[in-house]
Amino acid sequence: MADDIITFGSAEPGTSPGPGADEAIESLFHAWYPRLVHTAFCLVGDWDTAEQLTQDAYLRLWRRWRWLRDPQAAPAYLQRTVLNSARATIRRRVIERRALRSVGLPLTEKAAPDVAADVELRRALAALPARKRACVVLRHLVGMSEAETADVLGISIGTVKSQTHKGLRELRERLSEAVAVTGPASAAEGTPR
Repeated sequence: MADDIITFGSAEPGTSPGPGADEAIESLFHAWYPRLVHTAFCLVGDWDTAEQLTQDAYLRLWRRWRWLRDPQAAPAYLQRTVLNSARATIRRRVIERRALRSVGLPLTEKAAPDVAADVELRRALAALPARKRACVVLRHLVGMSEAETADVLGISIGTVKSQTHKGLRELRERLSEAVAVTGPASAAEGTPR
């Protein structure tokens, strides 16, 4: 076996990590996959990347299933993995943009969705600081409770409350600025002035 291949749980690559793992992860997939993809999308703003991050989270869980002490903690593990992967993706994008700007290359943007309101919301969400964005997304777009959000982010419930409140206030300000700049008619039609 090549020394650059790391396998978890067994000596042979591709074998199951333990009894019942495949069935348990399949059940988790059906129960949580759409919600996790939606969470990732709200954080990174791209469906393909969101699906890739979520699939990677399931793969990581499958590889580490043998060491999971409490199978009831698996959804929290998946959520935390998606969140951490989304953060890493955003950091990588920022570094790539800075590098492109430093050498004078133009930035390429992906095509915007058809609905202008979605575009404005995504822009406003992307402009929020990471912790505020994560709190707003998990609380209001994903629908997690304050306790669930605190657990996933590894922060206190009080911090979730304050960061969500501040994030929503900033989001409202950014969205009202966008409407003021483009005007209500063009914001609804998706055409800039």
